[in-house]
Amino acid sequence: MLPAVRARQATLGAVRAPGQWRSADELVVAAPFAALVESLAPRIGDRIERGSTIGWLETRESLAAVHGAESLLRQAADSTARAEAKLALTLARRDLLRVPLVATATGTVLRRAAEPGAEVAEGTELLAIVPDGAVVFEAHVPLAAADRVAIGQPARIVMEGGAATTATVQRRLPNASSPDQSALVWLSPGPQAPRDLLDRFGTAAIQIGPPRRSPAVSDSALVEDDLTGEYRVARVDSSGVAIWTVVQLGLAADGWHELLGPPLPPGTRVIVDGQRGLPDSIRVRVRS
Repeated sequence: MLPAVRARQATLGAVRAPGQWRSADELVVAAPFAALVESLAPRIGDRIERGSTIGWLETRESLAAVHGAESLLRQAADSTARAEAKLALTLARRDLLRVPLVATATGTVLRRAAEPGAEVAEGTELLAIVPDGAVVFEAHVPLAAADRVAIGQPARIVMEGGAATTATVQRRLPNASSPDQSALVWLSPGPQAPRDLLDRFGTAAIQIGPPRRSPAVSDSALVEDDLTGEYRVARVDSSGVAIWTVVQLGLAADGWHELLGPPLPPGTRVIVDGQRGLPDSIRVRVRS
């Protein structure tokens, strides 16, 4: 005996879409000249403020002068040569040019490409920063509902662990996401969003209009085909035969998905547990 529920009318007004917080843009902090990285404080995930000192560089020319004086001191054969080498070393160390590395934007460190002690050429990437305003939630919106999503619509995003934040639709990317045949939509977080959003997963509920009544089927009745990405339900006809039916889904709310097709009359029974692996057109006993 398999449990079943009846297809029904559900109140729907939002598109639900899983996704992940990611970077829509990045700012590379590069070495302004050939140098030795004396220090570099920020780590991946750290937040930095514009204008703050995030590290120190030593110019290659002034560092070469120090190394030259150290070499002379090691090679000095008498006291006079050692005295001259020590003086040259003192002057070279005094003139060693240390330059602060200053953050040009406020944001979160995405990559760290150098470590203290590394010698880098001019233009070498040291850090990559995701500036504030460039962190977006990339939502995978079902294609059947994508045309209803528009720029400016409000959304609420619930992250793993239960934290939630408000957001707004920023843009829809032009190409469909091939693995799951969904449309990619970027959502911008609201002003009160947490700072540690990058790379976190969640589910967005995008408000596309006022709530409305629509035919719906329970989420527990849906079985996704791993090869085609199609969703099916095992509906039970009046004679007690389970018939696998491919369905087209729309919006989701409160454990139900809008049913765009084929039309299932309200009250149609669909199996909600134990249906995986169930043969087509087999007689079943159901319990509601």
